[in-house]
Amino acid sequence: MKKGDIVTFVDEGQYAKWFFGKIGVVENVSYKSTGETHCRVKWLVPVKYHDSWTDFSDFNADNFEVYDENA
Repeated sequence: MKKGDIVTFVDEGQYAKWFFGKIGVVENVSYKSTGETHCRVKWLVPVKYHDSWTDFSDFNADNFEVYDENA
């Protein structure tokens, strides 16, 4: 996963209620000392999260699938 990739949130856990299936663009990728990859995503359409709207989110990269335009 790299900056500029179009991704879909695919994790069905705790945040699925708000983010599952939402599409965004990777703004930043970072690596924790544990080896986990995290990314900051700008949503193409703001996402309602609890009682407000968010344009950006930060999640573990495993929560996303990179969009394949050739699929």
